[in-house]
Amino acid sequence: MVNLIVVKPTIFAALTALAIDLLHTNFFQREPRVATTINATYDFIVVGGGAAGSTLAARLSENQDATVLLLEAGPSDWGNPKFEIPALGMLAYDTDLDWAYTTERQDGLFKGMEDERSRWPRGKVLGGSGSINAMMVARGSRHDYDRWADYTGDQTWNYRHVLSYFKKMEDMQVEGLRDSAYHGKDGPLTINWMNSGPLSEKLIEAGHDLGFSNNDYNGKSMEGYFHVQNNVANQKRLSSSKAYLHPAMERPNLDVAVNSHVQKVVIVNKRAVGVEVIRNGRKLTVSARKEVILSAGAIGSPHILMLSGVGPRKHLEDLHIPVAADLPVGENLQDHVMVDIAVMINESYSYRMDDFTSPWALMQYYLFGSGALHVPNALEVGSFHKVTPESKEKDWPDLQLNFMNLASNTDVLRQARVKKELIEEMKHRDEYEFGFSCLPHLLRPESRGRITLASRDPFDYPLIKANYLDSQYDIDILFKGVEVCKKLIKTKTMQSIGAKIADTKPFSSCKHHEFDSRDYWECLWRHVVLTAYHPVGTCKMGPEGDPTAVVDSQFRVQGISGLRVADASIMPWVISGNTHIPTIMIAEKAADTIPGKQPLPPQDFL
Repeated sequence: MVNLIVVKPTIFAALTALAIDLLHTNFFQREPRVATTINATYDFIVVGGGAAGSTLAARLSENQDATVLLLEAGPSDWGNPKFEIPALGMLAYDTDLDWAYTTERQDGLFKGMEDERSRWPRGKVLGGSGSINAMMVARGSRHDYDRWADYTGDQTWNYRHVLSYFKKMEDMQVEGLRDSAYHGKDGPLTINWMNSGPLSEKLIEAGHDLGFSNNDYNGKSMEGYFHVQNNVANQKRLSSSKAYLHPAMERPNLDVAVNSHVQKVVIVNKRAVGVEVIRNGRKLTVSARKEVILSAGAIGSPHILMLSGVGPRKHLEDLHIPVAADLPVGENLQDHVMVDIAVMINESYSYRMDDFTSPWALMQYYLFGSGALHVPNALEVGSFHKVTPESKEKDWPDLQLNFMNLASNTDVLRQARVKKELIEEMKHRDEYEFGFSCLPHLLRPESRGRITLASRDPFDYPLIKANYLDSQYDIDILFKGVEVCKKLIKTKTMQSIGAKIADTKPFSSCKHHEFDSRDYWECLWRHVVLTAYHPVGTCKMGPEGDPTAVVDSQFRVQGISGLRVADASIMPWVISGNTHIPTIMIAEKAADTIPGKQPLPPQDFL
């Protein structure tokens, strides 16, 4: 009888939630038009329908006299709850909606990870990784862009100029920020923040204990503790595909072709004239009257360039690929890394795994706009810190903390692909029901990795050498992040809810070091260091003629006419924050640059 009482409402809840789900997945709305056939020739061909490509194709097609083709290797994002409900984006990992890249093995790195590799999920769907990410809106520091401008010699990349593009994209909904000079309110991308739970308020209060304010980190200064700003509208994920592309897909001059895998750019006499694409099992060649623009991301864009003969000469010649341009494609790979410090608490303030997986979670999300499902990756609160003399002098944070409002137990560790042996040593984490992860992020890594081809076969994934923790500076900043987490845990506010670090003794792989020492932490990180999912830099932007650069400040591939790259791969240095919104900014700027428009005027109030 007890089981029957429990099961019946559970089934009812599941069916009710499913019915509600169907009503909220655009069931009665018209599906945006995708191309059933594609023409032989277009003015512009955009490769990749992610954060940059969706934005760029939509903006270019605003000119009714220009024909635009967007080619996306994955499917449409239409009507799939994974791309509607913020917390479900991670369910796309390791499916056909994810490129599911993994890094190469490296000596002394990833020793505590399955197969000693790091998993790098990237969205294979319209919206790209913006359809599966944590949705945090973070622009980075003004100093990031001023450095780009000084390096390239093009001042339209400085912060005063790019702020105009950040404002152009925004429809800011956060009360108190909508009328800020730093924010826009007429753009396609709605910016809001999620309803915060009690733990998030405690974290903000603990930040106050440490002397930090509750800050608009996308405003005048980044440092402080804050409620995370998200690209969300009506409690739903708003990717660049939904914000920019869907409204544009009925335009007769724009074709969006999904399930279309670009093999290479066709280059004739140093000019890009089209692309080869596999579509519906057939290889097609589509011509470009004006330009081909690669927006396939920091892995996809260098992969396609090298297959097309644009890359390091020796590497291409070793694979018998004719060289069209000898450029350092695939070099300068950067990524933010993070480490997990598990914290346990006594109070029922955090989410539990059941809060995401139970049938009631859907009902709570749809009926009340609350609960765990409205929070991507359980991320509600974060902070930025300046931990070196240089960063303090310039007001340029070099450390980011994110707080995952979920106990980092063995279920979470398995999702992160930690080795079974190490998970076995962490079983003590399952003894507490509530807690959170303090996740220090290294914002400006000195370490550099690279991407190379595995073969000439376009369906063979490229080789990714992450090269994390190659610099002592990177290790030093992460250790300072540990110290900041410890200070936070010791605050009066955190102590009032019984906060303490969950791991109290050394793991066997690092027991030869003094527990909690710098050497111990470094040993632990070499076993388990996590990507923050922000790879950039592999088609580096630089001044014209720079031998370390692939594109110039106008996105043009050096030595090849009619070919540009516009996505996160062009960043010479990774920005000091999450990369999704800056990638959309890059596309917005490219949409003015490519047709020869004047860039937006700088913001003069700074």
